[in-house]
Amino acid sequence: MCYMIPKRIIPVIFVPGIMGPNLKSMATDENKQKSVWSVDSKWSIGTQWGGKGPAQRKQFLDPAKTEVDGAGSIAKGTKKSEAELRRRGWGEVAAMSYGSFLVWLENALNDADASTDYGITGLRAELMKKLVAEAPGVEPLTYDEVALSYKYQFPVHAVGYNWLQSNEDSAQRLSDRIEQFMEHYRSEFGYMCDKVILVTHSMGGLVARHYSEVLGGHPNVLGIVHGVMPATGAAMAYKRVKAGTEGIAGPVLGADAAEVTAVFAQAPGALQLLPGPDYGMHWLTVRDFDSSTSVPVQDPYEEVYLQRGVWWGLIEDRLLNPLDKGKLTTEADWKDFKRLINESVRKFHTDISGKYHMNTYVFYGDDAAHKTWGNVMWKRTRRQSYGSVPIPEPTLGKPLSAKATWNPGLGQQVISTDGGKASDGALFVLQDADERGDGTVPVRSGKAPAGQRGVQVCVPYSSIEHEGAYKDEQSRRFALWAITKIAYRVKQTSMAYKT
Repeated sequence: MCYMIPKRIIPVIFVPGIMGPNLKSMATDENKQKSVWSVDSKWSIGTQWGGKGPAQRKQFLDPAKTEVDGAGSIAKGTKKSEAELRRRGWGEVAAMSYGSFLVWLENALNDADASTDYGITGLRAELMKKLVAEAPGVEPLTYDEVALSYKYQFPVHAVGYNWLQSNEDSAQRLSDRIEQFMEHYRSEFGYMCDKVILVTHSMGGLVARHYSEVLGGHPNVLGIVHGVMPATGAAMAYKRVKAGTEGIAGPVLGADAAEVTAVFAQAPGALQLLPGPDYGMHWLTVRDFDSSTSVPVQDPYEEVYLQRGVWWGLIEDRLLNPLDKGKLTTEADWKDFKRLINESVRKFHTDISGKYHMNTYVFYGDDAAHKTWGNVMWKRTRRQSYGSVPIPEPTLGKPLSAKATWNPGLGQQVISTDGGKASDGALFVLQDADERGDGTVPVRSGKAPAGQRGVQVCVPYSSIEHEGAYKDEQSRRFALWAITKIAYRVKQTSMAYKT
């Protein structure tokens, strides 16, 4: 059989999640540039950041002093050269998290060769017989959908972005790279190429939505596949700022409030992961034995994120700038943080609220085994008694107005209403995650796209873990299925074949 290589190209572009793109320092002299965030392996990122303190994190993970690094490792296993895959951006994203998926997707979308009898026994043909999920709107691929997909090339690309910067800036970089990719195929080969398909992971979905629906990139995009996207935010963002990163990732991502705050509070991209109004209200609770108070009531920005000097607020101003040993710039630092919340975070949430590309496919994690913070609770805990004599518990009239007298930044605080000693205060402990999700994004945020205009399918999967979402076979097949469904829409565009 002679297979004619199509001259119509639809680049498939992967957009990673936060901390998924590699970063390097900016410098006027290129030889002095240095990798500051390399996610080739656990060893590479652990060597860079394991045990680093707040001051080093603030200094080197600065959105104004970093940029995307395309020099990351390139996963092996495709027919393409390393130079070609690097041109496509594969070196910009975490090989540790995404390398095997990029290889899998490239091979699945470009399998018109003898090994699959030119597609007859390929994965797309398999999906004509098997459902990728038992969910509304999910049906096997049709013969026509699969057949049409083989009349186009689908080279797999990746676009990194500076995840420390605003997702608005990242959306602009995505726009620029899409134009570069399409122009390459038009000018170098004379191919027809004016549409792309986006596949996103986590925060990359927010970047893609802003590019498509706010920046006006919609006409360039046939459709978008979103995986484990925090569509309306994630309460884990609050949890990590207050208590550090849980588990073995702690030494790398920040083991306590001081290490996380040093980076988070200056990084609009990270701040934009906080729950917005669409997430819902009353997700943060302070429980004082039999009574409790929940916030926000109307406005998470004013009622939680910009609450200054309260023990349950997002940021402790003393942690904003670990480079300022004498705390001489605290007022200016708080002013900068307040500006980020009001001008970057609030605006970004408003801009993308309820907005999705008209051809959107979504999967999310819904698993009781992957406990996730949907709500966050500070719960008062009785102090340990010594011998048979119980320690008397102080009465707190208004715990939200109390002051912390002891706070190591690990999810435990002692508070007092009279400013007494820590030994006389009340102990509040941040409770473990207890909702279904993927370990990072709770179901309420993962499934938020369902029913929104433009969303064709929104599918829950169990056994999906957030960071490794695209390492799972069922989510990979969902992505391939959705890409093939999206590609069929090309019939309605200028790239359609005339019959």
